Amino acid sequence: MSVMFRPLLAGLGLSAALFASASVQALEVDKAIEYRQDALRVMAFQTGPLGDMVQGNIDYDAEEFALRANNLAGLAHLPWEAFIEGSLQDGDHGIETDALAGIADNMDDFTSRAETLGEETATLARMANDGEEFNDLRRQMGTVVNTCRGCHDNYRAD
Repeated sequence: MSVMFRPLLAGLGLSAALFASASVQALEVDKAIEYRQDALRVMAFQTGPLGDMVQGNIDYDAEEFALRANNLAGLAHLPWEAFIEGSLQDGDHGIETDALAGIADNMDDFTSRAETLGEETATLARMANDGEEFNDLRRQMGTVVNTCRGCHDNYRAD
């Protein structure tokens, strides 16, 4: 190979490496968004019957309530790790997301809210497992919902 082509090949190799790196980063962002959206959908699936019970839309079933509360508490820590750099609205990913870019500017608050949700869902599960009175469960479910709502109000697009 001539000496003249070596810099050209080196440049092409570097370009290919940079492009591959950008593709991997895009793939990671895509996967992160998909993961957190799926985790939040699964949490909503668990929350639905709980909300229906506390609102009186379906009959209260202590066993079902405890099952859903335990599932929700087990899931509550999952989505937050996927709010990675570049995965929020206005990111360079081209994916539909309701996660506002302001999360990145307020990560401490966002993380604190996620931790609070974990604590409140764990309390709900403990109360349900201990056979607490339905009115107490209803109040705690209200606390869980308000915790979700507080984060949505600040960090989720309408």
